[in-house]
Amino acid sequence: METVVPVEACGLVKRFATRGGTPLVALDEVSLRIPAGRLSALVGPDGAGKTTLLRLIAGLMKADGGQLRVLGLDVGAEPQAVQDRISYMPQKFGLYEDLTIQENLDLYADLHGVEPGQRKERFARLLEMTDLSRFTGRLAGQLSGGMKQKLGLACTLVRSPDLLLLDEPTVGVDPLSRRELWQIIEQLIEQERLSVLISTAYMDEAQRCAQVFVLYQGNLIAEGTPEDLSERAKDLCYGIEPAAGVPARTLQARLIDDREHIVDAVPHGGQVRFIRSGHASLEEIPSLHGEQAAQPLAARLEDGFMVLLREHASDQDQPSPQAPADELGGEEELESERRPIIEVRDLAVCRAFQSA
Repeated sequence: METVVPVEACGLVKRFATRGGTPLVALDEVSLRIPAGRLSALVGPDGAGKTTLLRLIAGLMKADGGQLRVLGLDVGAEPQAVQDRISYMPQKFGLYEDLTIQENLDLYADLHGVEPGQRKERFARLLEMTDLSRFTGRLAGQLSGGMKQKLGLACTLVRSPDLLLLDEPTVGVDPLSRRELWQIIEQLIEQERLSVLISTAYMDEAQRCAQVFVLYQGNLIAEGTPEDLSERAKDLCYGIEPAAGVPARTLQARLIDDREHIVDAVPHGGQVRFIRSGHASLEEIPSLHGEQAAQPLAARLEDGFMVLLREHASDQDQPSPQAPADELGGEEELESERRPIIEVRDLAVCRAFQSA
C-alpha cells in the first residue's frame, strides 16, 4: 500500500493586507514534501513564515496561490476533512485555566468527538506520558509553564491524529520541561509512527529531526537532513581564546563588527566560536590580527543555518517584508524596523552593598 504524503506544497503563496495598501508576502512560491512517520522541522528567523505555513496546513487560512495537499486532501477545498485527521498546537494554546487538568481533557475530547469508550485508555496513556497523572484535580491556572505546555500537548492528542503540527511548543519553558516534551514527541513517533512537523527557534531541537526546512523572508532557501545543512559551514568554523585579561564578549564584538569576513561569533566555554566567510582565509581577516591562533571546529547545524542566512541576506538594512500584517501592522512599523532601537555591548553590572 502506497504511503500518503503528510504534506505536499507546490508554489504556495500567502499575502497579507496592510494599512498602507501594499500587501506583505508571508510565503513566496514555497514547495516542499514532508516525509511520513518522521519528525520534520521548520526553522527560520522571526517573520520567516513558519507560523503562516503551519496555519495553512491546518486549514485555518487559505493560500493565495499554489497547491497544498495534506494527507492526500486539498486543504483549500476540504479544510474540515483535513482538520478531522490532524492535531495542531499553536504557540498560545487555549487552556481553560478555571478548569482542572481532567476537565480540560474531557472538554477537548468532547470538542473532537472522541467516543466515551475510547477516553479512559487514551487519557491514561496521555497522563502517563506527560507525568500529569498525580495532578488531574489541579486547576490549569495553577500549573507551571512547562506543565501547561504538557497539558496543551495532551489536549491536542486526545484523539489519535495522522499528522501533528507543533508551533514552537518549547518556547518559554524550563530546560527540564523542554526535555520532557521532546521525550513525549519522540515516543509518539516511535510507538505510533506519527508524522510530526514542528517549528522551532532552537537548533539543538532541529538537530533531532529527520528533515529540516529553512525559511527566510517567506522563501524556502534550503532543506535536508541536519548533517546535510551542517555541511554548508564545513571548514569555516573556528574557536579562539581571547588574550589575557580580555573578556570573550569583547573579542566577540570585534569579530561581529567585521561583517565582510565574519558570518557569526558567539562566546563558547571561555572561547569565541566564529564562522568565517567562505571567500576569506584566516590570514585575510583583520579582526584576527594579533590574536592567538584559531583552532578549526566541526560544523554544527546552527553554523550551517547562519551561513545560509548570510548568503540570502541581500540587504541587512531593510526589514523583512514578509511578516504577517497582524504582527507588523503596516508601513509605519516597517519604517521603525529599519533602525535598531536598543543596542547593548559589553554590559557590566556592579552592585554596592552596605552593612546593616
